[in-house]
Formats: sequence, structure tokens, C-alpha cells
Amino acid sequence: MGVKIGEIRSEQILENEFRIGVLEGILEWIVSNNTALRRPNTGDIRAIKEETVATLRLKYPKSTINLT
Repeated sequence: MGVKIGEIRSEQILENEFRIGVLEGILEWIVSNNTALRRPNTGDIRAIKEETVATLRLKYPKSTINLT
């Protein structure tokens, strides 16, 4: 069981940060590749997710954050 801040579980906060980071990465990719408006493929999205997990690990070094 995680810590609660009011009614918000700490696990939810971390999940939200992860999802926002992934969305930011996808949007940055789309903007960078706007010439043909092509969508990121599965490998691109996986790489964005891995980069986001790495960023969260740096932000929360004592946590055991993994991409599942």
C-alpha cells in the first residue's frame, strides 16, 4: 500500500507523470517530423516510453521504476 496525499495515491501520481512524459515525447516527435505528418511506429513509442522511464528514474532514484 502506498502513501496517500489526500485521496490521491502516490502510485497514481507516478503513473500520471509517466503518461504525461510519454505524451510529451510523442508530441515532440510529431512536431519534429511534421513534414509528412507521419505517426510514430511501435518502436518509436517504445523508445519514448523507455526515455520517460529513464527520466523518472533520475527524478526518483530511490524508487524501483520499471517499464512493464
